[in-house]
Amino acid sequence: MFELVVFENCPFCHRCQLVLLEKGAAFRTVQIERSKKQDSKHVLSAYMRAPVLWHDGRPVYESSIIDEYLEEVFPTPALLPEDAVQKALARFWIDFCNTRFMPAYFNLLKERKPERRTRLKADLMDHLEFIETVALVNVSEAEPYWMGRDVTLVDHAFYPFFERFASVETYRDITVPADHQRLRGWLNTMYGREIVRRLARPRDYYVEYFGKIYADQ
Repeated sequence: MFELVVFENCPFCHRCQLVLLEKGAAFRTVQIERSKKQDSKHVLSAYMRAPVLWHDGRPVYESSIIDEYLEEVFPTPALLPEDAVQKALARFWIDFCNTRFMPAYFNLLKERKPERRTRLKADLMDHLEFIETVALVNVSEAEPYWMGRDVTLVDHAFYPFFERFASVETYRDITVPADHQRLRGWLNTMYGREIVRRLARPRDYYVEYFGKIYADQ
């Protein structure tokens, strides 16, 4: 059995839980309080971060690496395209999530000074536009996922941030534009997955949770 070490409400940990469920892998989750990281450093990564996947007594670090590790250990159902070029494209989108979209989301959420938020809001809106007009340009009823007909690691890389999007909607006055119909359609497709619903928490939960950290005083 796998053991997944997580922090509460961590979107990166959420990614790995989704992929473990997609793979049908037997696992148990061990939640560590962030305030007690030092006491739990023996199960965390070298960066003192979660998630960490423990398998046969050995750790695998970082969510994207963990997901690709699971793809190798459990080749079916496949969560990356078989075609080499498409597989490279999937990795491009995961990198975009990790290096562009995710930092824009968190930089805006963490910014305490209202006068600095205008640029950060514009950055996040630009990324939403890029997703709508480039990433999901070919999404359709027949191919509703990021890479087409089937769910992949890309979908699970992005989804946890959108489940938590109520945080920036409520506390930073930004939302997915109504005319981003491809993005909204993709979100509806993800919400409809039984595996996603198994872990999902309601909007009000995230509003309350993130309000304790990021609401203006």
